Amino acid sequence: MDPNKPNISRIYDYVLGGQHNLDVDRNAARQILQMFPAYSRWARLNRDFLQAMARRWAAEERAHVLDLGSGMPTQGHFHSVMPSARVLYSDNDPVTVEYAREIIGNNPAVAYLQADLRDPEPLLSAAERHFNGERKVAIGCIGVAYLIDDASLERTLRIFHDWAAPGSILALSQTFVGELSESLQQVLAQFKRSGAEFFHRDEAVLRRIVAPWEVRELAPLESWPGVTSQIPASERGDAGVGMYGVCLVRPG
Repeated sequence: MDPNKPNISRIYDYVLGGQHNLDVDRNAARQILQMFPAYSRWARLNRDFLQAMARRWAAEERAHVLDLGSGMPTQGHFHSVMPSARVLYSDNDPVTVEYAREIIGNNPAVAYLQADLRDPEPLLSAAERHFNGERKVAIGCIGVAYLIDDASLERTLRIFHDWAAPGSILALSQTFVGELSESLQQVLAQFKRSGAEFFHRDEAVLRRIVAPWEVRELAPLESWPGVTSQIPASERGDAGVGMYGVCLVRPG
């Protein structure tokens, strides 16, 4: 636990207007926003997608949610939108987990595990316990897949697919870039100094990585029903930056 090192989850909480972040995170966020003023809009777009998925899953009466790379469970996270569900959050940052457990409080239906999604076995063991052996689950991988390299993400998604029962679903968001311009390279370098390396993927690469999950829906986030945030063309820069939302299903 290093309070002098910024963390992407707490930076994300700050740009969403949350209060659960440190000075080092706020300073890093301000540096990013100076170079990339639209970052807070993209964070809000991601959270809109999460909330849209949560509302859909609630309407489908999904009762078990496993969320990967959760960050701070504030600003309308799964357990707020789906109060009847059992939710298992996870993050690899111990400071984030400590704050998050304070936020959740004494709620036996909601747990927060310190774990790295690139090492799925502890997550799956905890899910078995928290969901009382139920494996038909809804999995959130929103705002985190693009922080994982191709090989690790492909392996992780396959392990979750093999563990989950048929009928399980997974929601994922993924950045894409039309052109890696010099200005965008500078922004990505600043993110990397703040502890977050981005891995952009086009649709073809994304479809390959998520297999054998079956792609049910794939579209830009702004096109998803229930997502109200939009990114003005003037704030996209010259790189054709965008973000996909993907809904996957475990067939069988």
